Amino acid sequence: MARDTAARFILARIVAIAVLWSALAVFPSYAAVTAPPLLGRASADSRQAVIKAAESFLGVPYRLGGETKSGIDCSGLVYVAFLKATGIKVPRTVRDLSNWVLVIPRQDLVPGDLVFFDLEASAAATSVPNQTSVPQNAAFLSKADHVGIYIGDGVFIHAASSGSPKGVIKSSLSEAGWKHRFLFAGRVLPAAALSGIAAEWGGGLGLGHLDSLLSSPFVSLRSFNGWGELSLPITNNFAAGIRLGIAWDSYLGMVKVPAELDIGQISGFSLFAGPALTFGSSVHLIATGGIRWSPLLFSSGTQRFGIYTELRYDHSVPLAGQPDNVLADMNARLSFSIGFRLRSVKY
Repeated sequence: MARDTAARFILARIVAIAVLWSALAVFPSYAAVTAPPLLGRASADSRQAVIKAAESFLGVPYRLGGETKSGIDCSGLVYVAFLKATGIKVPRTVRDLSNWVLVIPRQDLVPGDLVFFDLEASAAATSVPNQTSVPQNAAFLSKADHVGIYIGDGVFIHAASSGSPKGVIKSSLSEAGWKHRFLFAGRVLPAAALSGIAAEWGGGLGLGHLDSLLSSPFVSLRSFNGWGELSLPITNNFAAGIRLGIAWDSYLGMVKVPAELDIGQISGFSLFAGPALTFGSSVHLIATGGIRWSPLLFSSGTQRFGIYTELRYDHSVPLAGQPDNVLADMNARLSFSIGFRLRSVKY
């Protein structure tokens, strides 16, 4: 009977932790894209092929919704150029493109990247020629209403809807009309062989062991941890990496050193598992794993900053002679922690 009561007690707290943890996940995450969208899907010479395809439209008149040499619009030029060069259909509208690309600082532009503008901006607005940080929120990105393809030396090719001449032309980012209306740059294709590789660092606090975590109105600390990770993107917002960490667990009176495979969303949910060495009165090798929610909240240049919460299960075996205690076992094995992460991306 006592064993059944303990089991129900544990189950109730696991459910409560899961509800709390899931509630945190409703907060929106930003800067989710940290690798070029077409990473691994296009050839190494795709950038020049995109530019060549776009230049074949020079002199074509502007036509809203057009995608042919009888008339084309700005996002249509991007769509057709990428389709001809890579065989891949990219988003068709400026709004969809602006939310799809990897947003990068202006000074990181290389030929084949995209440039976005706000045509409604005042020509007298203050420009930021050496932009190092770009807002990642939808309100900023949605200002974009014009797009072009950067071809190098401060020049881009685009389909102009007004001015003289109109149609597909080359323009300079230093021209007053474009300089003050420039919003941000966007990367679609990888710029180097290791585009998207990321190094991460972080640390966190483990909250009180299972039976005290929710039974008390006061949060108690159980552990302190730090870690580092090297990861490679698999798709747009999905990556796999190896994480090494170290943690002090005051409840068990031991140091844990996990080595984990972390796979899942770059900004969002991921799963992790691997072996861990524990150092206490003796050294043991255990298995550890769990689920992590880790949104990226801010960005500046190549840096992404975020938080994380994780639910971890350590598969440890009680020492010989210890009494059978379900609650004590779960206290030792199940933990909940929160922390921060700093991600540095090579894009």
